Amino acid sequence: MSRHNVQDEYYEQLVGAKITKFWTSDDGFPTFGLVHPKLGAMVIEVSCDPEGNHEGFLFINDGSES
Repeated sequence: MSRHNVQDEYYEQLVGAKITKFWTSDDGFPTFGLVHPKLGAMVIEVSCDPEGNHEGFLFINDGSES
């Protein structure tokens, strides 16, 4: 039996989104522009973790910052 946690919910919001753009952010992180059929424009920035020093983490934002 699998456990569903807050982190799962955070990443599941990306399901159905299409990557439309790529760039490197000013702080050096790989960044992707996406369009989600229900949520609209989104931006994900790939980091190590929320603090930037361990396992993979995606910062998910609406598209207003791109």
